[in-house]
Amino acid sequence: MGSDDSPFDDVSADRDYLRVLLTAVCVVAVVLATATLPILAPGGTQSPMESLIPLPQENPFGEAGGTSTGGSGGQLGALNPGSQTDVGGSLDSGDSGDSPYQSQDTEPHFTVTSSEPAYWRTGAYETYTGTGWDGQADPQAYQGPMAVDGMADSTVDYEVQLAKSATSLPTVWRPKSVSRDDVMVTEYGAVTSERPLPAGTTYSATSVTPPDDPEVLRTSGRDYPADIESRYTGVPASTSAQVGPFTDRLTEDSDSPYQTAATIEQWLEANKNYSLNVSQPPEDDVASEFIFQMDKGYCEYFATSMVVMLRSQDIPARYVVGYSTGEQTGQNQYTVRGMNAHAWVEVYFEGVGWVKFDPTPGQERLASEQQAMQNSSQDYSAAESGSPDEEFAVGTPAGEPQTETPTDGGGQESGGDETEGTETGADGTGDSDGTGDSGDGQTVSQSGEFIVELNRTATPGAAVAATVTRDGAPVEGATVSFNGEPVGTTGPAGTVSGTVPYEAELTITVDVASDADPLIAPSVPRDSARSFAITGPQAQQSTNASYELNTTASVSITGEQVTGSEVTVTATVDGVPVRDGDVLLDGEQVATTDRQGRATVALPTKPGNVSVAVERDAVSGNTTVVLARLSVATSPSLPLALPVAGQTVNATMDGDPVTNATVTVGGEPTARTGAAGQATVGMPFAASAEISVSKYGQTATTTVGGLLVNAAGVVLSLGVLLAGTVVGARRRNVTPGTLWGWVRAARELAVGALVGVAVVADDLLGRFRTRLELTAAALRDLFTGHRSPAALLDALRAWISERFAAAEDAASDAVAAVSTTESNGGDGTPAARVTIREAWTRFLTHVSLRRYWTRTPGEIATHAIERDGLPPAAVRTVRDAFRAVEYGQRDPQEHVAAVEDAIRHIETAAGQQSSATDDTDDATEGRP
Repeated sequence: MGSDDSPFDDVSADRDYLRVLLTAVCVVAVVLATATLPILAPGGTQSPMESLIPLPQENPFGEAGGTSTGGSGGQLGALNPGSQTDVGGSLDSGDSGDSPYQSQDTEPHFTVTSSEPAYWRTGAYETYTGTGWDGQADPQAYQGPMAVDGMADSTVDYEVQLAKSATSLPTVWRPKSVSRDDVMVTEYGAVTSERPLPAGTTYSATSVTPPDDPEVLRTSGRDYPADIESRYTGVPASTSAQVGPFTDRLTEDSDSPYQTAATIEQWLEANKNYSLNVSQPPEDDVASEFIFQMDKGYCEYFATSMVVMLRSQDIPARYVVGYSTGEQTGQNQYTVRGMNAHAWVEVYFEGVGWVKFDPTPGQERLASEQQAMQNSSQDYSAAESGSPDEEFAVGTPAGEPQTETPTDGGGQESGGDETEGTETGADGTGDSDGTGDSGDGQTVSQSGEFIVELNRTATPGAAVAATVTRDGAPVEGATVSFNGEPVGTTGPAGTVSGTVPYEAELTITVDVASDADPLIAPSVPRDSARSFAITGPQAQQSTNASYELNTTASVSITGEQVTGSEVTVTATVDGVPVRDGDVLLDGEQVATTDRQGRATVALPTKPGNVSVAVERDAVSGNTTVVLARLSVATSPSLPLALPVAGQTVNATMDGDPVTNATVTVGGEPTARTGAAGQATVGMPFAASAEISVSKYGQTATTTVGGLLVNAAGVVLSLGVLLAGTVVGARRRNVTPGTLWGWVRAARELAVGALVGVAVVADDLLGRFRTRLELTAAALRDLFTGHRSPAALLDALRAWISERFAAAEDAASDAVAAVSTTESNGGDGTPAARVTIREAWTRFLTHVSLRRYWTRTPGEIATHAIERDGLPPAAVRTVRDAFRAVEYGQRDPQEHVAAVEDAIRHIETAAGQQSSATDDTDDATEGRP
């Protein structure tokens, strides 16, 4: 006899275990392949099968969208904006379909962990074509941190994980650095990739946002860089002819680029409804069509129209695409979905840079997104900041709208915001040329009176034009003085220009050469009409006349208000810059404002409250800057702080996360905080560890103690547990040999389970292979003419009938088993199945394998035939019946007769072999 460990002479037990190991490795390989296939698939977003199935565009609201007529974007929507796009059309490579900015798809496109919410920008466009936008840009390889032009307000650190493949990486405007080296940067500030980055890609970035304080933006004039002005103020001549005159009238009371932008945005939000259900866009001029003909539209229409209207006023503006903020789904975490794809506007301000404006009605857009989420049985809440000084959220009531609508080619403009108290000038900065229309006041005069009329409300620092008339005729050659200082002599139109002094009162004096005495303006309240009368010699007794001025300055701070940082201070009075004003920090002068009322100052390096004031003569204003203190907190990664274990460090200032802070352990820098202000560091093998966080010139320190004490407690607890286990084992007579036996039993159980799985898989594969062979043979007979189609159909019907009959028999057997339990085995097993199992057990008594339970039925049968010499046919009958009944769940009754006959042959053969062996032994014993 051979070894009990193997049924073959050349096969050892080690090889059997190798087969089991190979099976396990194959299973692991299949699992890993399944998990990694979506990542490795082309495009990074679909499995191979999904890539072969076209996915239809869908809109939960059943709204129609436009179609593309040549856009070059890709199927990734706002994650792949391309170099050109049609307004109202699709970025789907020219294929018909809804625009991604019209989609209400709730599937996530990416997630962001950010120090503050923002719009996620993916592209910008320069040239308006009438039907869309063109932004051909030559991207350059990213070579490290990028220069940031213009004023800086705050720094945003964020981490992005893509859920869809992308060729344009969502960033906050203005990106400064990105963690990837394999990206490009366009001249419009978009970060792109030559090859699509797959879903699952993560990257971190840092951006510096421009200021969006209206007080700061109002002081910007029109002295634009030549390159900016030439590239971003052009529109087609036909568009300008229609849109220009209307926008001129709409913004005629706007005295600065900011006021012009705000007026245009307010008009669009008030006079156009937000809707995803719009008609096919026109083929020549989308902006004119939307402004003069359409009543509703979505972001593409609003953004395009605002850019065109701004450009008609020679204000640089551009069309921008990307995603709105999305839904906050965790602390500093935002989930951005397909429905958040959005388009907005960037307006260039002198000395500031490109600033975001969003003319799309925010409240209505968020309500549409909320409805889409509810249609998907999901809750949704969102809050966003669109244009400067604008915030909206789901559930926030909308403001009262304006109602005026223009007519084609010009129409009637709606009234702009009242501009009294706001400076005017040729460049919008207050450097007025002295011209301007009269105010809205009334003039009551009598014959012989002088009338002095200002073109705007008198404000300290404002350039005003004063017009002197008598009996309706301009007075030429009159000398006009402000607070006793002559500002000039009136010209043929009776007008002279001057700057209002930085005083509490303004006294206007008119001196006409033909008069014996000067004429003095009587006392006028500052909120009265801007026109007033000065009498001739009859009024010379009124010499103390004055005009009350507003002397309270508004002081704004732009930049990160943290210790040691540089910020920009802007001072204005009713929107007019306070020029050459002294800037004081806690009473100490540190700078002087420029012509735009701005000055750059460095904040103190110590936390606390800082008073920032601006003064010039009688005009003054102040604000308080709170410099928060850096704080650090720690928490163990495990239930207890232990040596070598991880510790989570959380850095905050006034409750807000502090990003990119340096974390030191025991004086050694070990990490930097991420977008959530957190970092994980390892603890040293010591009794305690000092952890410090440093940024903005501050250092916060904390100590994690009790490391060794906690470790000792853990070791002691484990020792007590082990001792208790040993004592309990001894009481139950559990010896090391018993434990080793349990280990071996567990191993053998695992091996048996794997072998069983392999046997079942082998049986199923065998059946499948047999069925394929039979099917192939039938088809071959059909094509060669050996079998007719009718015969093949008859065979198919017979096979189906046989399957149904087998199913009915199985069901009948199951029902019968319930009522005939007494005729079955003691455990309720059918008698036929018991017979098969008994036959298998009787067969095993004639097999020379002691550890037969580690072998498959096939291996046992092979051993019985080749090593024990049992009848091959009978052995195979018993083997096949046992397999069919135990593994294949076949009907045991159909095998009983054959198995009983086979086991009789096996036992007869085994008996004959035993008798022959006994005779041989007797003959040997009888020899001399």
